[in-house]
Amino acid sequence: MDDQRKTELRNELTRFASRYWAGEAEVAHAFFSVPRTDAEHLRWLGLQAYKELQPRTDGIIIKLIEKLTADYGKLEHGVDRHDMLYAAQFLEEEFRHYVLFADVIDHITGKQVTMDEVVKYELPGETDLRAVRKEFADKHGALAKFASSFCEGGGASIYYEGMLMTGSPLAEHVAHACKGVYEDEVDHAVHGASDLAGAADTEEDWALAKEMVAAISEQRVRMRNEQFGFPMSDVRFAEMVAGTIEIPERYAAMLV
Repeated sequence: MDDQRKTELRNELTRFASRYWAGEAEVAHAFFSVPRTDAEHLRWLGLQAYKELQPRTDGIIIKLIEKLTADYGKLEHGVDRHDMLYAAQFLEEEFRHYVLFADVIDHITGKQVTMDEVVKYELPGETDLRAVRKEFADKHGALAKFASSFCEGGGASIYYEGMLMTGSPLAEHVAHACKGVYEDEVDHAVHGASDLAGAADTEEDWALAKEMVAAISEQRVRMRNEQFGFPMSDVRFAEMVAGTIEIPERYAAMLV
């Protein structure tokens, strides 16, 4: 498959996935557009802190630390410096995102959140999302890994909505945290799309990638809906899946 066709298919997949990113944006907008209690904010912030830190043995922070430790001795001898730099930057970004959201939790509660508390914020929708990703990874290997990476961040949708918050000290804290994450997540999505384009070599690969992106993205929106207190109805969810949803123009920046 030539590069031109890969670019066409990459852009087609980006346009397809945009309906789900718009769904995540709609969920977050519905939440942020009306006054919320501290408990409601702690629900979404707690899960977000959990997602960033992933305090479990297979979590991204631990895996990145282990990868960097293993790769260090092989730098320039099988490990490319640029790949190692990307892994180090990715580790810094994920941990910084955790710090940003944990700081907002501290602002609400008046005390420092602990890792033991963060673990308790996991919700069933997040557990189900990991299960979907794992099932695909077990069946389809590297292609599934890159399809999952393509979905990561959901088009940075909730961060875009959150960084528009104003009007109170808490809103300013939320906006600061979301702004600190937004551009990183846009970059992650673009990097994920590039990796997927490198791994998908046939029309069949791209068709399978689209199926996995659809399944992962649908579960992502279910997870976000639970995270923000279920503002999206089942009817609206079905409309989103069918593509009957307005697509924000900012997603066009992810086309190549």
